[in-house]
Amino acid sequence: MSNPSPKLVMMRFDPRGGWVKPSDEAVHVEASAQAEQPEPAAALPQPEAPAKFSAQSITELGDSIVDVFNSLKLEDPRLQAWEQVNSAIRRMSDKLTEQKLLEERLVSVKAEIVGLRSLATELVDSAYQNEVEVHATSKVRVQVAESLNKKITSALKG
Repeated sequence: MSNPSPKLVMMRFDPRGGWVKPSDEAVHVEASAQAEQPEPAAALPQPEAPAKFSAQSITELGDSIVDVFNSLKLEDPRLQAWEQVNSAIRRMSDKLTEQKLLEERLVSVKAEIVGLRSLATELVDSAYQNEVEVHATSKVRVQVAESLNKKITSALKG
């Protein structure tokens, strides 16, 4: 029969003795060694936020890529891929410009909506006040007509 395969063991590196098999012993770090090592968070570079480029700078980037590869004067048809890259960058630049214009237009439309809401509110309030005045005037007219009716009726009877 075959021998059972030995259990795989993860080796660790001990600076004092090289590669060794792991043991149950605790690893002790000297205080001076701890002070010299930077904190893990400080040692790692912080990821940068992606930079925003204007549509013009993106277009210029695409043009410069094509200029660099065209200046090499290689007659390799595979280099036409850079023309496609430049074309895609130009389309993206156009769409970014369009997006900026649409966002500006959206801000303008929102401002117009706010103005129209304010105007509509004022017009509704004015129409209401007109109705209140018409009602008040009608009420007075009815009272005057009632009073005249009583006076004229009594004058004609008497």
